[in-house]
Amino acid sequence: MNKPTLSIGLPVYNGERYLSKTLDSLLGQDFEDFELIISDNGSSDRTEVICRDFARKDRRIRYVRSEENRGATWNFRRVFELAEGEFFKYAAYDDECYPTMVRRCMEVFRSGDPSVVLVYALSEKVDENSTVIIQKRGFDWDRVATSAKTPHQRLAHVIWRAVHGQAHYGVIRSSFLRRARPYGCITADWMLLAELGMMGKIIEVPEVLFRLRTHRANTWNATSKPLEILKWHDPAAKGLYKVIPLRIAVVLEYLKSVWHTPLSPSEKMMCLAVAGMTPPLRNVWLWSLKASGPTRKHLRQLTGWTALCPSADVR
Repeated sequence: MNKPTLSIGLPVYNGERYLSKTLDSLLGQDFEDFELIISDNGSSDRTEVICRDFARKDRRIRYVRSEENRGATWNFRRVFELAEGEFFKYAAYDDECYPTMVRRCMEVFRSGDPSVVLVYALSEKVDENSTVIIQKRGFDWDRVATSAKTPHQRLAHVIWRAVHGQAHYGVIRSSFLRRARPYGCITADWMLLAELGMMGKIIEVPEVLFRLRTHRANTWNATSKPLEILKWHDPAAKGLYKVIPLRIAVVLEYLKSVWHTPLSPSEKMMCLAVAGMTPPLRNVWLWSLKASGPTRKHLRQLTGWTALCPSADVR
């Protein structure tokens, strides 16, 4: 049997409320040469029933299940370890894709530029009932696309712009993803985007083709305790971050990402400088804005301990 061009990895834990809609949106793509790997992290609701029912109807689905919840980080790593495609896409159990999203991303890769590592589409945020949430802010966050010539320029752009991290739900060239650090616990989406940016170009499809859902079970809404969030991602996590301020932890993760990326010594030094300086500068700039009410609360979330939590839900 021929290997699929694209692998879609969907980690899930107790996702019965939104899972069927998500699967319909993925299986309804007008690009059909893909496998869909669903890794069930010991769900106790109807997730298993839903997945097995879809798998019976569509041979592109591979459903695997762990009998215990090993944490979201383990599950995100697992779906990629099982992937066989030349390209890879993470999928969340509660988000949705428009039918043309994958095809439009693949068209960019097929244009022939081997330095393109990630292609993502513009997104809209929806609530629990799939109603679009209109947010009026004066700055376009998460526009992380960059074709800058040097890794340190691309890294600076990604660090400054990444907030919700939905760009990492785009299509990634698997060969580059294998070079990146394994999916982590602390701002894993930001770190992945940073590493991909250092390795090559990130391209944006200028169409709204992705729906990012926010609801009460999202990890950034479900708890106010950073250690609980950390343990959701890794049940074996220790209390290290009681003593390390989270802003410092995020910078350390960026530095680790730079050190891991295969760069020339001079470029690595430039990227280390960017990784150490850009997050604090962004925090200072955000806090300098004259904001109040919900906007002030949003800025606190962007610059505070909630950086522990990537855009991914508990899976």
